[in-house]
Amino acid sequence: MKNISHAAGNIRYVIGSGWWSSDTNVNPKRKNLGDPVIRSVEFFNHWLSAIQRFTSPQEVIVVDSNAPNKPAPDKRSQVQWVSLPFNAKHATDHIGRWSGWTRSVIVSASYAMASDCDYFVYVEQDCLINGTDVIEHCIENMRAGIAFGSGEGTPQPLQQSFFIIRSDLLPGFLSNLCAIRERDCDLSPEWKFLCAVWWPFVVAANLGLFRWRYFRKKCVKFSKGRWFDFLPIGVGRTRPIPFNEEFFYFQHGTRGEVEQFIQEQEK
Repeated sequence: MKNISHAAGNIRYVIGSGWWSSDTNVNPKRKNLGDPVIRSVEFFNHWLSAIQRFTSPQEVIVVDSNAPNKPAPDKRSQVQWVSLPFNAKHATDHIGRWSGWTRSVIVSASYAMASDCDYFVYVEQDCLINGTDVIEHCIENMRAGIAFGSGEGTPQPLQQSFFIIRSDLLPGFLSNLCAIRERDCDLSPEWKFLCAVWWPFVVAANLGLFRWRYFRKKCVKFSKGRWFDFLPIGVGRTRPIPFNEEFFYFQHGTRGEVEQFIQEQEK
């Protein structure tokens, strides 16, 4: 990773992300949340700036789903830029077994696993993180070795715009994720992530048990604190954004929220 302004600590981690940007809507079924700017080339500059200011990764890898719009070459050269041969599209209406987002996780996590790092960290392309050494702060507060965003206040059991997985748990997690037979449009990536923390959940998913709401809720309650923790910071897609706190992250930002974040960094 180039252009890091502060020294890397003792924790070695790789940051992964995905990339899609287009002037046309190729996913009519997708509900686009937040301002269109968060899906633009312009926003990538802010995303990368936050990564470079607040984190100290071994490397950053961005998985491009064959997007028609891409950041400038000088920006792409500051990360490991990997391009897939086609756009698998959004989880609500995708091509093949996995959505483009899930593919970006599989590719970037595999890169991290092959890099012999201590942790794999995912920061989604529309997610801004705040606070010097924010990732180190989250890792220091992890207990189970896997940390997702809290799903409280959202329709899903957890949030995935910013998550962390310890390297010794990464092979099993990826294996479990890929062993789930249902497509992303039938079982959401959030529920697949819950299944991937423990092999018996994968078996249950392949038997169709995760179609039962009561069963899913029991699995969340059983696994939290055992197989995964929630991040010690907010907010993800929930609101309000605590701009006055030292550590936070958010996605699906409005134009005003993104501008406020940028203004705070310029102080």
